[in-house]
Amino acid sequence: MIGATIIGVLIVVVVAANQLGGRVTGTLKDPGIEYPAALLNGRTIGNADAPVTMEVWEDFQCPVCARHSLTVEPFIVDKYVKTGVLRIVHNDLAFLGRGGPDDESRLAASGAVCADAQGKYWDYSHWVYNNQDGENAGGFRRERLKQIAEAAGVDTSNWDSCIDAPATIQEVADSTTTGTGMGISSTPTIFIDGQQLTGLQTVEQLGALIEAAAASASPAPSASAAP
Repeated sequence: MIGATIIGVLIVVVVAANQLGGRVTGTLKDPGIEYPAALLNGRTIGNADAPVTMEVWEDFQCPVCARHSLTVEPFIVDKYVKTGVLRIVHNDLAFLGRGGPDDESRLAASGAVCADAQGKYWDYSHWVYNNQDGENAGGFRRERLKQIAEAAGVDTSNWDSCIDAPATIQEVADSTTTGTGMGISSTPTIFIDGQQLTGLQTVEQLGALIEAAAASASPAPSASAAP
């Protein structure tokens, strides 16, 4: 009888843990990243006339994407975006989820659409990436994602209706369709002036390609007149 009771308690605990996402903790971690507001324009950071463009395609549930956005990209921003050499454009995919109305990739990407409408895309994306807790494990369930958005400074007074709005869902679907139509099947995928890179790249690897692209974009010096 005691054994049966213990087994019953364990089953309840396991079910509750699964409902809550299991691994998810209640403490959110501040990414500590802040980009200059003057350089931000929606999902873009950098001057419109920068000679080099880097397009980044990511899924918010992707752990390698988090490493890129939190540990590599800030150095790229400091060295190349702030100096006017590079413009970065982010595109969010939703293909790591399990489908349905509570698909965590879709919810996180929908949240990005809502945050973007408030000029909070970059703050939101950093907070989301810094608070991953396993793929499809409840880390981006609705109530926790809303808490992450609030921590990022997003006004969540109409959050629930925004992330489920047909226009929001369609925007995420369109971005995902565009990415997969380009042959993107893993994240992060990065394009530097059209050159495709897949997987995590180092600051040095990206820097070399950015500098080469910038050199190619610069006009060749005119030959000096013969004496």
